[in-house]
Amino acid sequence: MSKSDTIDALLGSAVLAFSKDGYEGASLRDIARSAGVPLSTIHFYFKSKSELYLAVLRQAWNVIDEDRSAHLAAALAAHRGGPALLEAVIRAVAYPVVRRALSDCEREVAQIHIFRAHIPHWRSTTGGKLLEVADRSMIRWIDAIMRCCPSLSRQDTVWAFSFVIGAVYSWQLVDHRYDAMLGAEENRSADEVTDDIVAFCCGGIQQIAGQRAAAATLPRRTAAKAAPQLVALGSPN
Repeated sequence: MSKSDTIDALLGSAVLAFSKDGYEGASLRDIARSAGVPLSTIHFYFKSKSELYLAVLRQAWNVIDEDRSAHLAAALAAHRGGPALLEAVIRAVAYPVVRRALSDCEREVAQIHIFRAHIPHWRSTTGGKLLEVADRSMIRWIDAIMRCCPSLSRQDTVWAFSFVIGAVYSWQLVDHRYDAMLGAEENRSADEVTDDIVAFCCGGIQQIAGQRAAAATLPRRTAAKAAPQLVALGSPN
């Protein structure tokens, strides 16, 4: 195998092993065997287990981020603002994850699983550098949502975006947590699931934006009502 094919085979084997058995449980010997290479090949290309794990995370992040970036660019080009842009932005965040989570490709499913599983531990030594890259990337999504909902403060938008991410990487989508409750429900397509996530997230964000806009007008309304009373109190009898 060429160098690129060998590295890709190792990454493909590793993402399946880490997704199934976790970082501690995954065996480098099994990863090498599944990739069809000697164990020494892992140490030659990745030096250590932690470096291999970081390479798996980085690849998972890159393929998702590149897909999202293409969807976001198309959304910004097609919509100037308002509800249509907000829906397109949320769709750009969600669809690349939903499509892979529901994919028939075991590697794509594993990438989503390991990526979501690592989110609570981003600040670890393994994921710290990748977290910085992810945070810089997230700024564009925050900015895009603010363009759609100018009544939201940046703090509000960061919170709203965190709710979107929670909905996208949900227990049901990634872990099939509620399959027993759903029973024999027919398999839903990536488009159908994405449509529901977009509707859910846009409805919530627009509700928050409406509340903030109403709160911003409240002081002016209060002042307008108080003004005649102040004039009356200051008028001579």
